[in-house]
Amino acid sequence: MQKFRTMALSLILAAFLSGAAFAQGDSSEIPAQVSKEHWACKELTELSAKYGAPASLPQKEVLEKKELASQLLSLMDKVLEKCEKEGPEAVPAHDLEQLAALHQALQGELAQYEGYEVRREAIEKMLAKPETPEFLYKAGVNGFLRGEGVRNFHLPDFSYTPDHGEGRFLYRVKPYLYWHPTDWLDIHAEGQGYGYRGGSHQEYNKFSLYQGFVQARIPGSDVVTLKGGRQEFEYGSAFILGPEAFYDGLSFDSVLLRVKPVEPLTVDVLAGSYATPFSNGIEGNLAGAYATWAFSENNTLEAYAFRDSGSDDHHGGEYRATWGLRGTARVGNVALEVEPVYQSGKTFNSVREANDRIEAYGGHVDLSSEGNIGGYNNKFFGSFAYGSGSSEAANGVSGRREFVNQNTDSSLTGDMNVIGDLSGIDVGDHHASGVQIYTLGWGIDLTKDLNFSATGRYFRANKVEEGFSKNLGLETDFTVTYNVSDALSFILGYDRFFTGNFFRNATGSGDDIDYTYLMLQFDISKSKPKAKARKG
Repeated sequence: MQKFRTMALSLILAAFLSGAAFAQGDSSEIPAQVSKEHWACKELTELSAKYGAPASLPQKEVLEKKELASQLLSLMDKVLEKCEKEGPEAVPAHDLEQLAALHQALQGELAQYEGYEVRREAIEKMLAKPETPEFLYKAGVNGFLRGEGVRNFHLPDFSYTPDHGEGRFLYRVKPYLYWHPTDWLDIHAEGQGYGYRGGSHQEYNKFSLYQGFVQARIPGSDVVTLKGGRQEFEYGSAFILGPEAFYDGLSFDSVLLRVKPVEPLTVDVLAGSYATPFSNGIEGNLAGAYATWAFSENNTLEAYAFRDSGSDDHHGGEYRATWGLRGTARVGNVALEVEPVYQSGKTFNSVREANDRIEAYGGHVDLSSEGNIGGYNNKFFGSFAYGSGSSEAANGVSGRREFVNQNTDSSLTGDMNVIGDLSGIDVGDHHASGVQIYTLGWGIDLTKDLNFSATGRYFRANKVEEGFSKNLGLETDFTVTYNVSDALSFILGYDRFFTGNFFRNATGSGDDIDYTYLMLQFDISKSKPKAKARKG
């Protein structure tokens, strides 16, 4: 079909590249039993000899996974000892990457050793990537290329369109240059080219500055940091504020002040305006504060307040204030996140031609667990998200009680963007106000570099027109991710939205929506390491 030509060519090209990558890649899984020729055995043997680990793997043809974990724990002791004596720079980055991969693959078995729990925090801190840049400069380009196709949907405005299909090729390319002349000064410049071409006469190309900022702090201290220029913001799980990375992103011409008065507490204060080249028509200002108290690495309490006057059709006096709390906790392999949010402010009422007072609320609860099952790392997750709505909004009178989280990069609303945020959805000439989302998902690491995930999300409206169903539908998302290297990965996805009765009431059609995509992500760079300080 002519309308799928661009889509088909993109998918064929990406499939060819993906096939080549798979042919060149090696299997990196660690099953319950492995031969001495397995990659994990070889890396453990080489690293143990290099760092003088006292234990050695049993001299037999087949080894148990727990035996690898025992050897890794012994090896980690030696590496930790070297870091403590000579500093973190004494262990090459490549070795740390190998240790991190082994640590991830054997985490379930390591947890069975009492000695691991005692040393776990120190091990994870050693393996974590340093926050302070370890290079003088870094230049490169990152982004993605994506071929995508849909049925019964219109991609330019993400609207339900029965008996319609289209495909397009979409790109996002960001050349960048980071320069860190001192430990207290960072300079960051990043351009962006974004566009797409495909069916329904779709063609769009935009090139502009995406980020450009200077960040400075007090030399020898991280108590106060100041960052000014064009920049992204991402907080928490991006439920309220995120960079919209799946499309053209979101940045602000702004100033951010970060203060760490005591070690567990970080406070960000920011103010700026939407950077219009990639704000999708939204103009206005954003200001607020975000505070984080870290009890430990995975247990935090956060509080925030933002005042956002951004909109694509602004009227005098309009703004939305968002007040939220976020808590995260982890016990063993189980993680919990809770984030209640309240919104106030003023929104324009076109019927009264005056501003209404906003009174809206929303939030989400997420629960996840991961562990080793049958020799593979599995992750199970579930969540409930809620955004308030009203009969006034459903009948086109006032949206003052609708919860809006438009500046989000959250996965809670799904991969397809049929339901864009928690305020509701327009189908034809009808509006469903406020959304509830029930999510269940599962992911499995088939190898160190290959992951499969399946997720189901049920959407239900809070308020609709009289006689309409509140059942919006069920979205199912299936994704395969293959990491060729740290710089290159492929993502293949198939999503289906089973439309609920609200779509039938609004349009007379019950056709489901299909979305398929194949995406290449890349980050190719070259950097110059910082010179090591001479010891006196």
